[in-house]
Amino acid sequence: MIYSELATTSASDDQHQGLPRRMRAVRVGVAGGGPEALAHEVISVPVPTAGQVLVKVEATTVISSEIASREGVSTAVLPLTLGNEFIGRVVSAPGGEIPLGARVAGGYGGYGYTRDGAWAEYICVEAHDAIPFTSNLDSVTLAAIPASFTAAAGSIVALGDVRGKSLLVRGGTAGVGLAIATLAADAGARVISSTRAPNKRDKLLDHGVDAVVMDGPDLAQQVHALIPGGADLAVDLLGLATLPATLKSVHEYGVVCLTGLLQDQQNSIRTGVREDRSTNNFPHPLEFIPPTVRLTVGGVHGSPRTPEMVQDWFSGFESGRYRMPIDSVFAFDDMASAHLRRADPDAFGKIVVTLSGCANASSAAQ
Repeated sequence: MIYSELATTSASDDQHQGLPRRMRAVRVGVAGGGPEALAHEVISVPVPTAGQVLVKVEATTVISSEIASREGVSTAVLPLTLGNEFIGRVVSAPGGEIPLGARVAGGYGGYGYTRDGAWAEYICVEAHDAIPFTSNLDSVTLAAIPASFTAAAGSIVALGDVRGKSLLVRGGTAGVGLAIATLAADAGARVISSTRAPNKRDKLLDHGVDAVVMDGPDLAQQVHALIPGGADLAVDLLGLATLPATLKSVHEYGVVCLTGLLQDQQNSIRTGVREDRSTNNFPHPLEFIPPTVRLTVGGVHGSPRTPEMVQDWFSGFESGRYRMPIDSVFAFDDMASAHLRRADPDAFGKIVVTLSGCANASSAAQ
């Protein structure tokens, strides 16, 4: 892979304390586009100030919303270095908030959407967005966790106590859906996941869900057949078009949490119409929310993420309490292939991209 030089101002040696002044990055231009829009460039290593840390990225991911961002139809502000989720080590911390060499995890915080993200050898983040942790697992394995588990934990908080309750997860094969399933099952919920791909039924069952229903016009009937009266709780990751059926799948006084807009993003990619959350293009809620059913929202803002939470996720993953399948691992120079695999309907689990200091890079499914 040939990297083009992007003209930017280089950092001074004293600011970087012997660190490289230039780095490889994968950026998307203002117009966006297909995988060909992924520009491999050499740019300046960002310089952190007090309250920020510089992280050497070891592994990152490609998530569904980043396909829409690459196409130029998401809320991401292009041109930009994308990449929201990362595992790495702190190499500079002017304010001393995190020790040098500490392993840290990151996800959300606007990285890869409103500010440069982790598809680069180094990322500069606010100190509170770099969560220190300890683990014996490699960075490729851990990269599958931070963003998906953050959104999943926020959704579960929005639902309330899930112990002993039935939970429907619409979009169960998405990264967040898989994270919700494993966290909710560990908390004592009965998890029913939906998918539109029959060949993923067994994979979901292997992941630990209790039952699988097929997305379609009779989804609510399938749920009621499994759980007379309907599920106690539901999370919808697909979007506004699927929400009415999800609301009909829970019983009286059940709670539904809208967390994702995966189908809406696919519609934006297909039509080229940029996502605009300020415009309501859906029927009025009075037309589709059944009486007595509660509708809430969850995701990344549903719960404050703490270092203790992140450490619990990693420790639980290491012990086998939590699960997150990795579909494929790609080298950084093969980012286009990672994008193609993320968009492949047969993909199941996270798409991880490995950078510096990380073993096990291959394009083979894990």
